[in-house]
Amino acid sequence: MNMHKNTSLTPSLDLDILNGIMRQAVLQQLQTYLGADTIIETHITRDMLERAEKIRLSNALRGVFEADLVY
Repeated sequence: MNMHKNTSLTPSLDLDILNGIMRQAVLQQLQTYLGADTIIETHITRDMLERAEKIRLSNALRGVFEADLVY
C-alpha cells in the first residue's frame, strides 16, 4: 500500500475491535495523538505491520504507545 507521510492506518470496525474511548479520541485528534493528517480504516495484514515505520497501540489506561513486532 502506497502511503503519504502523515497517514496512519487503523483496523476497521468490521473486524470486531472495540470502538473505545481512546480510539475515538485518537480518530478525532490525529495530530495530537499520532502526528498524522489522515487515517485510513482497513484490514491490516502482517505484511503491512512488517513494513510499518512505526506501530502504535492505544487504550484508555495507557494512552497511545509504540510497540515492536516480535516474531
